[in-house]
Amino acid sequence: MATGEPVAARAIGQESSPVLLGRASRIWRTVLVLVLAVGFLGGTTVGDDHWWPFSPWRMYSTSTDPNTSVASTRIEVRTAADPGRWTPAPLTPENVGLNRAEIEGRLDQIRRDPAMLATLASSHQALRPREPAWVGIRVVIRRYHLADGALTGEFSDEDVAQWSAP
Repeated sequence: MATGEPVAARAIGQESSPVLLGRASRIWRTVLVLVLAVGFLGGTTVGDDHWWPFSPWRMYSTSTDPNTSVASTRIEVRTAADPGRWTPAPLTPENVGLNRAEIEGRLDQIRRDPAMLATLASSHQALRPREPAWVGIRVVIRRYHLADGALTGEFSDEDVAQWSAP
């Protein structure tokens, strides 16, 4: 708006007239609401996490037994500077270009094809060129054991997949 142009103002307490929608506007809005409702209802009843945002969002509708374990996915790497030692590495967009949840969502694919982990090494090298290159990556699920909902201090690790540079 240019300087000096009048501004339409409404006095406090003055009612404005409602905007009436035409027939076409009402129809497309109704169709949109119906499509979204069908998507959410279908996702809730028969969907899975891959149907997001129409998925059932099980993480909010379930609970963990207070005497079981909770899982945390992580990666461990071997670097060119120290190829004999596995070191935990952050699974963050700043470090590998992906969030942990994005890796967790592809665990079955990574199990079948561990070479997919080479992408993380490439991404890390592009994002952090001054750090030593990764020559090995493994995905580990660490299960923290609970007793009455509290950590016991015990955990167990499951190696999901491992990749080594050729």
